Amino acid sequence: MAQLRAFWPQVQEALKAGHTLRLIHKRLNMAGVPISYKLLSLYRGRIERGKKGPARSASQNTPLPLTPHGTPPAFDPLANFRAQEQKRKDWKYPSGPPGESKLI
Repeated sequence: MAQLRAFWPQVQEALKAGHTLRLIHKRLNMAGVPISYKLLSLYRGRIERGKKGPARSASQNTPLPLTPHGTPPAFDPLANFRAQEQKRKDWKYPSGPPGESKLI
């Protein structure tokens, strides 16, 4: 991984220029970096995700919008179901147990 990081700026330039990862793999092996194609692909993904990591975690720390009472809204796992049920016009699930006359 450390050897690949040393060559990473050149790898990025080659990828931007349109070279394939397979060709870059061959050139890295010729340059003295013995790495399999599968491992190169794996390390590339790790390096790319590592760059995007802090930006993603910053968006997760955004505060929740406050309700009129000044408290954050309660978590409702069925909110999506209820919203879809309100949009449904044809048929609604009956509340309560079915009547004995409706059972087979």
